Amino acid sequence: MYRDLIELVDALKSIAEPTRLRLVRLLAQGELTVSELVRILGQSQPRVSRHLKLLCDAGVLERFREQHHVYYRVPLDGAGHELSRSLSAFFPLSDTDLANDQARLKDVQEARAKLSQDYVEEEAPEWRRLHELHGDEAAFAQAVINEMTREPLGELLDVATGTGRMLSILGPHCSKGTGIDLSRKMVNVARAQLATQGLTHCTIRQDDMYQMRFADASFDTVTIDQVLYLADQPEAVVNEAARVLSPGGRLMIVAFTGDTTEEQLPLGIAPASIDAWCRAAGLEPDTHVNLPGQSADITLIVARAT
Repeated sequence: MYRDLIELVDALKSIAEPTRLRLVRLLAQGELTVSELVRILGQSQPRVSRHLKLLCDAGVLERFREQHHVYYRVPLDGAGHELSRSLSAFFPLSDTDLANDQARLKDVQEARAKLSQDYVEEEAPEWRRLHELHGDEAAFAQAVINEMTREPLGELLDVATGTGRMLSILGPHCSKGTGIDLSRKMVNVARAQLATQGLTHCTIRQDDMYQMRFADASFDTVTIDQVLYLADQPEAVVNEAARVLSPGGRLMIVAFTGDTTEEQLPLGIAPASIDAWCRAAGLEPDTHVNLPGQSADITLIVARAT
């Protein structure tokens, strides 16, 4: 909620202009850069930047930086989010500018998706191979949903999100979702995946899984999907995930178990080791769900913050 009438009036004034209304509508659908918005709106970069600054100053939009790029979007919660959501029912769908915006947004999203697909196929094929090791992806996704939707997910964080697989599976069931990855290219892959699924209440950010920028107890649910075997310090990743988990919240770790190897790289992690890392981080292991696969077995390990 806004603190007073003046703050509300300032927010309404910031939106009360055709281009800024168009920006709010676009950025309620996900994060975009200034250059992408210039392409969609067909206006100059300085003009678009001025509009964005007014909206950010009023709290209607938020901005964040990833290396040399700055992204904008409607916040996932708070007054700016609620104001944007309340406006959505009033946009005239027959308006030519809005229709053109939507068509150009689709072009931008398709271009992102093409670049992301090329990257996964040419430079990061191991992600696909890892997912194929277990076998039936649909059965895996349903097992995750069955286990994690026994209670509300609330606010979800996916650590080292990679292709965004876990947000794709659990995103429709959470109140809002965030995926983080240190690789900018993988961030772009996951961002394109969310756009394809229309998961506008989810966002992807570039961040370090060993030292995330989030405050303590920020999330109700945290997931770590097939990441720990890549980590130099897997126990440190679990500890950082526990730090951002709210009391009573759940951490789900997806891990290959047994003697799984891929191109001589050992992937299997003993569930007892993961349980020990969880307890050392102040979490209590709750359930183990074993999922036998075609070439490799997976275990879903759920631990709860005390």
